Amino acid sequence: MKSTVYNIKQYISIIVGTFLMSLAINGLYIPHKILSGGVTGIAVLLHLQLGLNTSIAILVLNIPLLILGYFLVNKRFIRLSIFGMISLSVCLALTKNIVFDTNEMLTSILLGSVLTGFGSGLIFRFNGSTGGSDIIAKIVNKYLSYSISTVGFAINVIIIGLSCSFFGMDLAVYTLATMFISSHVMKFVLEGLNYKRTVFIITNKEKEISDCIMSELHRGVTIIHGTGAYTNEPRDILYCIIGIRQVAKLRSLIMKIDQDAFITITETSFVYGNGKGFQKITAD
Repeated sequence: MKSTVYNIKQYISIIVGTFLMSLAINGLYIPHKILSGGVTGIAVLLHLQLGLNTSIAILVLNIPLLILGYFLVNKRFIRLSIFGMISLSVCLALTKNIVFDTNEMLTSILLGSVLTGFGSGLIFRFNGSTGGSDIIAKIVNKYLSYSISTVGFAINVIIIGLSCSFFGMDLAVYTLATMFISSHVMKFVLEGLNYKRTVFIITNKEKEISDCIMSELHRGVTIIHGTGAYTNEPRDILYCIIGIRQVAKLRSLIMKIDQDAFITITETSFVYGNGKGFQKITAD
């Protein structure tokens, strides 16, 4: 039952996400010659330069990638990519006559970035896909071990280069700005404001500090038994996850107990589990 509900959410998120992306592409990007990222950006370029229909161009560009991906990556991912590609093409066709009433480039960049970032974030939040560069990134990641983000960045660099060649430096910078802002909006949709901090504490007073964290911050603590490489002496390491607003208080509490403690605090985007404020683990 849970799996069925999750699958329905996946397909709904793809439909809503692609609709928002289509509004940005037809209503803001194309009128101002701004390219979006990935294969969609290439389709927009073909429309602006050759007059090709954007929705048809996306289908044509994606077909060989989908065939290749079917044999090289996860079949379920390809099925979602096919649905996402069709959804995006249909939404582009439905919104082709919608143009936002603005002549301001800044408005187009900001509003377009919010729409595309929110739309793509909604799709990725439920492990959906619109095909294109997502498939390329998956294949390269699987067989060449390059990260998906690195591959996506490389593809967008190529698109920015094409924008500079065909439309000049100014419009290329506008394209870069939309990609940068939309990526941050997408990150916000995926991660929300629920950022956490991972803390490691090396101290000789692990009992006092761990008790203090649990009583004052109401956070669980794990004690990891280690050995100092230089001294070869046993050392205990405290590990815990806290909220951003608790960082200052944690530092103050530790300094009151052990001013010689060694502390590392790193940003954590996702925390899954049964703890307070953590996301529950769900099956894809």
